[in-house]
Amino acid sequence: MTFSAHATGLATRPFADTLIADLADEIAGHGYPVTRQENALAVALPVGWIEAKIAGEGFAVTIAARDVGKIHEMREALLHLLDHVAPQLSDRMSWQGDLPTSGIFPPNFRLARFISRERISPNFLRLTLGCEAASSLLEGGMHFRLAIPPEGRTPVWPRLDASGRSIWPKGEDALHRPAYTFVEVDPEKGRFSFDLYLHEGGLATTWAASVRPGEEVGVAGPGGGELPPGAFMVIAGDETALPAIRRIVETSRPDRRGHAFIELGDPADRVEMAAPAGMTVTWLIRGEGPGLWDAILSVPFPPAGESRFVWIAAERDLAREARKHFRDGLGVSLEETYISAYWTR
Repeated sequence: MTFSAHATGLATRPFADTLIADLADEIAGHGYPVTRQENALAVALPVGWIEAKIAGEGFAVTIAARDVGKIHEMREALLHLLDHVAPQLSDRMSWQGDLPTSGIFPPNFRLARFISRERISPNFLRLTLGCEAASSLLEGGMHFRLAIPPEGRTPVWPRLDASGRSIWPKGEDALHRPAYTFVEVDPEKGRFSFDLYLHEGGLATTWAASVRPGEEVGVAGPGGGELPPGAFMVIAGDETALPAIRRIVETSRPDRRGHAFIELGDPADRVEMAAPAGMTVTWLIRGEGPGLWDAILSVPFPPAGESRFVWIAAERDLAREARKHFRDGLGVSLEETYISAYWTR
């Protein structure tokens, strides 16, 4: 595929000689397929690609995408991961190419207003937000991030700096940015909905319980979470992944085969899920009978050469074990997996 927008970034030492290896591990740990060489890596996505390499004293990044907005999203995601393995390095990078203009909202950020909430199970709320640019939420992935302002303060929204990077407010004005999965996007009515898992004392839970109709909140995305391929699929997760699992299962082709495993702490959170005839949906109750990992291991996985995919989102230790089992043990390629840690004990 040919991409019309391009950008390049460059930073010079100091940085660790292990930078490429560390960055590749971080990217893979978030479920993205990464191809590794000694001093280079590449990430190919449906919306574009990223290459990063060390050449002499320089660390260089090249990004290609279909438009400036996708360049921005991919760069933001890369720099976020880079900050984890090499703090401050991203601040020293100089960028050129097709980048958004400074002084305005990031191209993947817009404001929304709260419309309604509905409790759909003991531990989930369905929230509906109004957004004039709702049609822009239909492409780019099934996930997005809220940007919730601190209670009692006038919201300070992100802006772009001179290099086109998003500058998010810090300190007392810092925005809480949890990630969610779209349940429905209705561009005609200018609204969208998502399900929120209630964590006692959580900032998003507190906001969802007290927000009033008409109040503004930020929305960043969509980004990540492309609907996975594969004629046969194993998909598994706990409550935190339930909205994503339901979206994937219910949008699967009618002829898809496989198994979906969802582990719950409260059986009352079980929901109806319209799965293809060839997919089984198994609900597991934490602490009763087989656990999520045992259920995953019980499924014979198709051999290489068949159309297959494994999608797992759960606690970090389980995700780590899953990567070792499927990628190292069974030789399942990165392109056939999405294994992500949604939370940490």
